[in-house]
Amino acid sequence: MTGKIIVVLKAVIIHQGRILILRRSGSDDVGAGGWETAGGNLEFGEDLETALIREIKEEAGIHASIDRLLFATTFFTDPGRQFVLLSYLCRSDEPHVILSHEHDEYRWATKSELVQYLPEAIISDFQKHGIFTLPELV
Repeated sequence: MTGKIIVVLKAVIIHQGRILILRRSGSDDVGAGGWETAGGNLEFGEDLETALIREIKEEAGIHASIDRLLFATTFFTDPGRQFVLLSYLCRSDEPHVILSHEHDEYRWATKSELVQYLPEAIISDFQKHGIFTLPELV
């Protein structure tokens, strides 16, 4: 079978025990109005960490440092398109986010707020891979 593989990098950015989540703009083509962590697609020629730092800066206007890879997973959006998702633990000392046009709201969320805002698929990945048990979270 032929198809397209897309590599997506996501950042679980921690600041003072909370994780940055962003709400997609209502006009966005993918997931309008939904909450997510910062990140985006790997572009040809980029290394993983450079791409993730670029995406964080583009989407949130902050600098973050990458700590480590948290988990990798894969999923299909249709039979001809497979996503490979890599989620990294990141840290930032910059609480003031400057959103791009892709997002219209942000929050530094506690564990309980993550469950309220993030979609079930992300919550499931977070539970499966121990994100809620990170000692840094409140």
